[in-house]
Amino acid sequence: MPTNNCLFLLLALCFPKIVLSQAGTKAYTAGFTIHRLIDESRTYKPNTRADDSLHYRPVDLDIWYPSYKVTGQPLVFKDLFQLLEDRAVRYQDGEDYTGFTNEMAQFFVAELGIEGNSETLLNIKTETYADLGKSKEKHPLIIYMAGFNGMGFENYKVLEKLAQNGFVVVSIWSVGRYPGNMTNEMTDMMEQVYDAEFAMKYLRERPEFNIDFTKVGVLGCSWGGMSGGVLADRNPNISAMVSFDGTETTYFGEPGEAENDHFLKDIHDKNLLNPAAQTLKYMYLESGDKLDEYTPSASYNYFEKLNAEKYYLRYKDSKHVDFLCIPSILNVSENSVRTYSALSEATVLFFNKYFKDKSGFNEYFDYLITLDNTTDQIFNKKKPENSHMGISGIIIDSKSKAPLPYVNIGILNKEVGTVTDTSGEFILRLEDDMLKDTIRVSMIGYQPIVFVAGEKVGHNEYCQIELEEKIDELKEVVITAKAYKEKTLGNKTVSKFLSTGFGYNQLGAEMGIKVNIKKKPTYVDAFNFNISYNRLSAKSIFRLNFYTIKKGKPAYNVLKENILIPLEPKETGVKRIDLGKYNIILTEDVFVTLEWVDNEGQNDKGEAIYFSLALLSNGTIYKASSQSKYKKHSSLGVGFNIDVKY
Repeated sequence: MPTNNCLFLLLALCFPKIVLSQAGTKAYTAGFTIHRLIDESRTYKPNTRADDSLHYRPVDLDIWYPSYKVTGQPLVFKDLFQLLEDRAVRYQDGEDYTGFTNEMAQFFVAELGIEGNSETLLNIKTETYADLGKSKEKHPLIIYMAGFNGMGFENYKVLEKLAQNGFVVVSIWSVGRYPGNMTNEMTDMMEQVYDAEFAMKYLRERPEFNIDFTKVGVLGCSWGGMSGGVLADRNPNISAMVSFDGTETTYFGEPGEAENDHFLKDIHDKNLLNPAAQTLKYMYLESGDKLDEYTPSASYNYFEKLNAEKYYLRYKDSKHVDFLCIPSILNVSENSVRTYSALSEATVLFFNKYFKDKSGFNEYFDYLITLDNTTDQIFNKKKPENSHMGISGIIIDSKSKAPLPYVNIGILNKEVGTVTDTSGEFILRLEDDMLKDTIRVSMIGYQPIVFVAGEKVGHNEYCQIELEEKIDELKEVVITAKAYKEKTLGNKTVSKFLSTGFGYNQLGAEMGIKVNIKKKPTYVDAFNFNISYNRLSAKSIFRLNFYTIKKGKPAYNVLKENILIPLEPKETGVKRIDLGKYNIILTEDVFVTLEWVDNEGQNDKGEAIYFSLALLSNGTIYKASSQSKYKKHSSLGVGFNIDVKY
């Protein structure tokens, strides 16, 4: 997110002079070095011998430090971002990540709505220089705890600014247990904490960095705020912390996040943060959009629980992504540039105050509070506690009385729903504030029905719901003797790096893309997709759907029968589903989706299946349960396509 020069000048004129005299002056040049280490006190890859290259825990430290010298050219963003691709190879067995850097850079550019390609981001010059001579003076240490699966590149602007102001900064990237993927589980989070402790021990043995270990602080970003808070509790020599929208403050009850809520509560229950006992100097900088989509059922507010000197500021019109430097260096918007500039300035001044006894922070923080887009009032949204209840029963054909498998049933326009099993049975779990909501029951080839949830709840009875078959008049199609033209319509990506999918327990969830039909009639021969990643333990069953479009959303399913696609456990690669026998004839644009309807067995927590994504497509529609609202991701399209002829 490169800084707009005119905007920066306006901001500088608004800031108090005392502020610019502190953080605005670059006393040093930011040097950079990488130390590749092995922690032989920890096993990384289980069930391996000591001579296996991945037996012990690899630890890579990215270190920014103060230097008086300037030699050579500054690094570009690619030099920092490429490290993620390099380490992904190093930390795993036999995985090929060639092209990851360029594809992910293109993803950032496209997702943030910037004109250009991957080079637009990768060629941005930093103010960081590799392998400069180190300052001979003593300097405080700042430990950067990167966000979920992140590294120092995500916030290099503030890290190099800290080095320019006389701090040594060591970046601890977010790597979980083997094969390295971070999760919200305590055991993965603790690996980042242990990496940071290993880094501190290592740096104590490296006198060339001239670190003053009586002055150690933490800067945490997102999930790194949680691990940073745990690190601070375990290490009393850490006396100050800044959090960029960190997860140490948690809001529970977001739809679809029940499992993550469980993991976070586990961390809290084990008192790994222990804020009430801290004497930590603390500043929490929070985004403004995290509660736009839901009202939390509960919260854990680290800031409120902390009994120490503390500061809080929320940027009301900001998003979580604004707490990374990438929107700012790409000049995504005036707001993203202004927000990140203020975050960086406040961070440097905060650590200057507590580790260098410099003035300027209090005046600057007081100034930030006066801005229209900020507030020092914490979020105070909570929905009342609900009791849990449910509806259970069977759904049958009204004439034959046969059970109907894979019927969708759920609260209309909410992310609460399920699918009947192969015996037509279901259990729909509800809360008492849903009793006045509408439940919709729908299936291909049958008339949907609706009823108020309260009509079926509280009677302690097993419901029997009947659906009437839908009789549609078939339109006459005249087939002429001619040579057909064959074509593939939709998104043909088989990307290994960009993907989207379903968690282990998301039956009823659905996703797909819009397919434009230009020739009428168009005959569908096959459906194709690529499974880029699959850790499901159970065989899974997906239903293929073709929907007409109304007001940009799926409307009527044109199929007359279920088309079920079984996927074996761990199955990956390109799948081609022959549709010739279904006589699917399209005369208008459609949404083509996959809906997860069943498992043959049990999936374990944390497992998931992912399908390839591509950039700059029509986007992906998605809904979390059978009757919830469709949402759209505008610039990323799931890799679904159909073979057709016309």
